[in-house]
Amino acid sequence: MAEAIVAFLIMFCVAVICVAFLAIPVMIANARGICGTEKTIIVVLSILGIFFGLTWIVALVLSLVWCGDCLGGDNLDKLEKLARLYKDKVITKAEYERMKSKLLNE
Repeated sequence: MAEAIVAFLIMFCVAVICVAFLAIPVMIANARGICGTEKTIIVVLSILGIFFGLTWIVALVLSLVWCGDCLGGDNLDKLEKLARLYKDKVITKAEYERMKSKLLNE
């Protein structure tokens, strides 16, 4: 009985570590502000990494290469969308200030 519990705990720990490992490209995409179709592609490729390890590597590379600009349109539209993202607590104050100053400097 004790051996079965130990085996279960080991398998559970391995599963948690694998899920955390597979989430790395998604966490990078979130941190870089990647959204929309690009983020969906990264999530799907990362999940497929369970079956095909190469897709996880592709997801990781894409999360590092793709530009994280969720905002589209002219600067006024971008500022409005940025303010909405901050108001809805999608982005932090530091991210809001950084993106706002970047937009105002364009």
